[in-house]
Amino acid sequence: MTYAYDFYRLKTNENGNVSWHNQPRWKYWLGYVTLSHSYSWGEPIYAPFDGIVREVITSVKERNRLHFIRDVGIALFNGVFFSYQKGKVETLTGNYLIIEGKQCCALIAHTQFGSIKHRVGDSVCRGEIVARLGHSGNSTAPHLHFQLMDRVDIRTAKGYPCAFDHYAIYQNEIWNPVERGVPSSAYTIRFS
Repeated sequence: MTYAYDFYRLKTNENGNVSWHNQPRWKYWLGYVTLSHSYSWGEPIYAPFDGIVREVITSVKERNRLHFIRDVGIALFNGVFFSYQKGKVETLTGNYLIIEGKQCCALIAHTQFGSIKHRVGDSVCRGEIVARLGHSGNSTAPHLHFQLMDRVDIRTAKGYPCAFDHYAIYQNEIWNPVERGVPSSAYTIRFS
């Protein structure tokens, strides 16, 4: 997972708090937030480059109710006890697909149940919708896990840094455009 990104859609609510859902915080703590309350859930995910679909898992159900303690508990349990030798990769990734391009492979994980329509061997073009953002697998909130790898096999792959054509970073209360950069986890970013 070196160089991997987790992307969430965030908004600022009327109280000035930044959140990934449209409900009061106490509802999240008590398990009253559902997938439909998330700003990210169901958003389209686009192919990052032209390539061939090499792996697809579409059968992992999503947890409709989001609950901080349960979801973090699942993540901690998997962090301690998951083994690539004994476990199924989808325990971590949820529904996912791997696209093999000319120079690397892309893993797109935690997708919405049933949203991946491509099959192994299908060609995809850059910018084509390949899935919808979901909350499957080892996920604490609906988000996109995205990483570039040197090979298709998740168990043995090494991560590659990922540069984006253009995005903006939020710094000093303004959005500053960046061309062909590698975003840092130190900033909130947005894509144009």
